[in-house]
Amino acid sequence: MTTGIDLLAPGTTITLADGTEVPLVYSFRGLALIEARFGSVAAVQSVIQADGAAFGPLIEIIGAGAVSSGMFEPYVREHQDAKGARHVTEIVYKRRDGRQLGDLLHPGRLDEYVTAFTRAFEQAMKSAEGNAAAAPAARPVETVTPSPGPSATTSPSAPSTFSPAPSGT
Repeated sequence: MTTGIDLLAPGTTITLADGTEVPLVYSFRGLALIEARFGSVAAVQSVIQADGAAFGPLIEIIGAGAVSSGMFEPYVREHQDAKGARHVTEIVYKRRDGRQLGDLLHPGRLDEYVTAFTRAFEQAMKSAEGNAAAAPAARPVETVTPSPGPSATTSPSAPSTFSPAPSGT
């Protein structure tokens, strides 16, 4: 039987400049962050090749894999163009102590980081493919109507002629 954690693949671990070990696991959330930033997972490689800039995209790719560990949280920066369309311009990954992932990655470990995220990404995709055959048959989706719940209260709306009583006079 396949459980939720089995679908995430084991990933790999990287070591930050302060000695902290961080597992990289590419969950749906992590992959969605990559898509939000670059348009698609496949577009990341073309961004690196076209711009020649590797450090910025690598921080965001590594950060997306570090989110599943719970050690880092993504902070998304958006830009709204003149037509009102929103575009993700940067995702900053911060640890609970407020330190940014980009400040904790050591340039001397670049090869380790690239190898680790490549392996973790491949494991995630392989895991998903391997579990496709073992996935249970789809069940019909039940429709649930949300309700306020037993402890919720609602107040009737005030009529348009409502005027509060003066206070202190």
